[in-house]
Amino acid sequence: MAYEIHIERNNGRPISLNEWMNAVGSVESVRLADTATTIVTNPVTGEKISNPTAHGTAELFDPNSQTWIAMFRWFNGRISTPPSPDFETSNSHQRSVMRALSAQLGAQIVGDEGEIYE
Repeated sequence: MAYEIHIERNNGRPISLNEWMNAVGSVESVRLADTATTIVTNPVTGEKISNPTAHGTAELFDPNSQTWIAMFRWFNGRISTPPSPDFETSNSHQRSVMRALSAQLGAQIVGDEGEIYE
């Protein structure tokens, strides 16, 4: 399994789907994904791959490509995402959006190994 970053509460209280959806609605550069099927194209082979989008999935706006990318998954009371290549820098776009979401949820950003990100 690949390394992921999570938004979760340190008191163990789960983040409800409704809380997550409200937070997403109040933060710029993130939106709830359409619950229809997501289709991506393999850049090497051109093969189209489709996956159903899970309820609670949110997309992050990528300012470089000017596109929305399915990024955040709500599951079992926390939000998970693979880190962007620049996530370790404090001004990373993904990390900035995660900080805003965490503030809305009274949560923190935590890595798979328990490290806390400011």
